[in-house]
Amino acid sequence: MKLSTDRQQNLWARNRRVAYMANYDKLTNAKNYTAYQKEIFNYFGVARTSRRPLVIAMLDIDHFKLVNDRYGHLAGNQILSGVAEKLKNTLAQYSDSYELYRTGGEEFTLVFPDTTMSEAYQVITNCWRAVRELSVHYGKNDIKITISIGATEMVAADQLPNDVYQRADDSLYVNKEHGRDAVTIDGQTQQLLDESEHEKYAYFIKGIYDLKGDDQRRNANDLVLQRYEQKTQTWVNPGEAHVSIEKRIDLLRDAVVNSRNQFIVISLSIASFLNKDLADEIIGFFKGPNGPEQIYIELKQVPAMDLLVKMADYYHQNGVFVIISQIGKIRHYEKVHAILKYIDGIKLTINDEDENQDIPGQVRQDVKFWGGVTERSGITFVVDGITNDRMLGWLKKQDYVDYVEGDYLSKLELPLLNS
Repeated sequence: MKLSTDRQQNLWARNRRVAYMANYDKLTNAKNYTAYQKEIFNYFGVARTSRRPLVIAMLDIDHFKLVNDRYGHLAGNQILSGVAEKLKNTLAQYSDSYELYRTGGEEFTLVFPDTTMSEAYQVITNCWRAVRELSVHYGKNDIKITISIGATEMVAADQLPNDVYQRADDSLYVNKEHGRDAVTIDGQTQQLLDESEHEKYAYFIKGIYDLKGDDQRRNANDLVLQRYEQKTQTWVNPGEAHVSIEKRIDLLRDAVVNSRNQFIVISLSIASFLNKDLADEIIGFFKGPNGPEQIYIELKQVPAMDLLVKMADYYHQNGVFVIISQIGKIRHYEKVHAILKYIDGIKLTINDEDENQDIPGQVRQDVKFWGGVTERSGITFVVDGITNDRMLGWLKKQDYVDYVEGDYLSKLELPLLNS
């Protein structure tokens, strides 16, 4: 019996090795093109039949042939391995469902199932930035690397996975035509380099109001980063434009000093949230002589569980609260449910533009669903996107809504001691 068991275990281990070799690239340990061809049909089919989003991103290592020619193929192999490892580690910060494939010589493909472009964009830019910060040591050389990324989201007209793949490839081609080292989404190349020394930035504020009290008091200020657009002479959303830690803290300090309300909410990307140096700067600012009375960190996406728990605990130890926003539809529940005991609140953004209509059914459903979740969990529930008195009146009748914000209550403004 022991010999039989040993044979079965050896056969099982052998089959696992064979399966791994068939589906994984030996050099980078990323999944290979064969695995991509098999798995993308499943991802595409699930997304199409269940009407869930799907994002595909393609990337190339810039000027890889020149690197090979100058340093040799062994250096090239080390670069491929280093880039793959960096990409895998970055994806793991966000979700274990995100996939990395090596689909060509220096070409990789990222697949984001059940993820919209707005959700994937932050992950993609973090991948771009993480590789850009990578330095591969080969011999006496430190080789710096950049990548070009083209990405797209599945649309209703797509009939096959290759329809999505081709659009991502087209965006990658646009990227290369415009100088590489960038992220291009559906043909639009994004501005991602640190421009804080050359552009004017400021934190604008939007009021967050207590829905429980009779006087609808302004409870806190939501700080929103804006960039001054010289061409139009207007303030605009800078998207994922990078601003250094030092500059960000200076901007926060200016906003707090010029505001009467000392309870603030600041939004961080997952990459920023997991950055210990930034956390220390925020905590130091909070505890400093000119710091605010309270800081809430707002996350627009949920990090991997182990990373969230570690950083949330660090912030909590230092008196800083953590809330999750942009949770969207109920499809996010499974991921959010797992972290409820580690966060302090949830913010739901609603869309209710037509004040002449009744409360939209989807808004009712989302508010009641997430309101019930927060009530059972004993955490705060904030509803953003209030555009009219009808919506505000309906929310006042919902016992589980704690705070509200939106253009109807206050618009974005510079904090000039009038808040």
